Amino acid sequence: MARPRTARLSREIIGRAALEYVEAGHELQLVPLARRLGVSVSSLYHHVDGRDGVIRAMRQVLVTEYIAVAPEHTDWESRIRSEVELTWRMYADHPRALELMLTVVIDEPDVLRFYSALAAALGDAGLPEDEILTTIEVIDAFTFGAALDALSPEAILDPERSGELLGPLLRAHPSGAERNRRVFDRGLDFIIAGVRSRAAARG
Repeated sequence: MARPRTARLSREIIGRAALEYVEAGHELQLVPLARRLGVSVSSLYHHVDGRDGVIRAMRQVLVTEYIAVAPEHTDWESRIRSEVELTWRMYADHPRALELMLTVVIDEPDVLRFYSALAAALGDAGLPEDEILTTIEVIDAFTFGAALDALSPEAILDPERSGELLGPLLRAHPSGAERNRRVFDRGLDFIIAGVRSRAAARG
């Protein structure tokens, strides 16, 4: 009997189905995911290592689409801004998947390439080696937070109940996607300024 030309199941197919399932508001569980794909749970195990393997498959799908091929930049600041922008967009577009990806150790080559690129850019900025990993962790924490901020309501505070100081500020402040974008841009500016300051302080 001839083999079908298109594989019924693959790591990528599982990852995409899991992303759709999670972003629709469902809790990630293997039995309903297998049912959604029309296969048995044991069939999933031929391609992924349990629930963590499904999460890694989700991350690989997203990384391939968003950050596997980053644009080339020469100066360290442009490289950091570009890399962080790509990951923020990925997480902000898939915040529910982000919550799962934070629970699984990273071992995908494309993701490791991203962190290596950050480390190289921070080194070129003049940051001491003993501060590079902590700075990457700060960047990660900021990016995750800015992405999850996209889940916030259009208006986080009610200007009518915020008092004489906050009320006028809130009425003039953007909301929704525009506010989220401003939060990201301003936060990344602070990080870049901090890197430059730390590098200068260490000579």
